[in-house]
Amino acid sequence: MAGSPRTEWELYERCVAALRSVRTVQHPDAAAKATLLGLRGQLREAMDRAEFRDPALFESAHELVDEVGTLLRRYYSESCTLPYRDGAYYRECPVDLAHLRVGLSPEIRVLESECSICNLDPEDCDHLPGEMYDGRECLSVITKAEITAVAIVANPRQLVTRFTSVPAGTTAELSAALGPEFRPGVQLNCDRCLSGCTGLNHGFAGANHG
Repeated sequence: MAGSPRTEWELYERCVAALRSVRTVQHPDAAAKATLLGLRGQLREAMDRAEFRDPALFESAHELVDEVGTLLRRYYSESCTLPYRDGAYYRECPVDLAHLRVGLSPEIRVLESECSICNLDPEDCDHLPGEMYDGRECLSVITKAEITAVAIVANPRQLVTRFTSVPAGTTAELSAALGPEFRPGVQLNCDRCLSGCTGLNHGFAGANHG
């Protein structure tokens, strides 16, 4: 796709066009698989951008990400495994994590910043952030900062600051769920997309930050 999408609607429309072409191919197909793998993250981003700004678009992107997950699991099951590292399994599929509607919101203490027009401390110059000067927008550029905390919130200020990996469960929990044949390190498939969407996880719906 040429250029970067400027809005969530443009991103969504590109995903719709790409998925439309995938629906017409005979699976399995290497190009279709690559397209579906890319669509997972793109549709998750569309959901993240739209959730609190365009609920209708959010739901449309949600429906498509579920369809992408179903197609991948049905025809390309090798793409639907849980990564295993350092003695633990992780959930990292964008389709799965798109249903976890929480994000990360950092608390940052700004130590040093400068004006993007004159490079002086913003308190020592006459330029106003957001104003244009000779075709350039004035910005306060943070050059040194300290992260003091990170909150888990339902509505992060930076819309796409979301989890990319979460634990899939302890060894004891997996053993209890999978039975005595389970051995840590064996390949585990994720089957969530075979049974349809079970809903969104709004476990932190009351949390907001900033």
